[in-house]
Amino acid sequence: MGGRRGAKPLTRRDWLFGSRPRRMALEALLAEPAGEAWSKARLARAAGVSPHGGIDEQVDGFVRIGLLERRDGGYALADPPPAYAATLAALLRELERLPDS
Repeated sequence: MGGRRGAKPLTRRDWLFGSRPRRMALEALLAEPAGEAWSKARLARAAGVSPHGGIDEQVDGFVRIGLLERRDGGYALADPPPAYAATLAALLRELERLPDS
């Protein structure tokens, strides 16, 4: 995690998602097996943001769109996952071909 705070410039891979932490959080979530438990702190580390509130907006959004569920004091991918989850994972894999700059 870098020392710079605040909004980071969007890379080519980030542009569709509006923020680098959102893209990185999605990549991490969708790379794990279904049922994997996530704390906000763990997801913040995966997204490269502060574990002290840096991921709150993304987590709230993922819950609102049905991608994440609150479970056992943390979070997990919705079971069953929403229909768009596989498409989103495929899009993220395709974007890996772009330079991350």
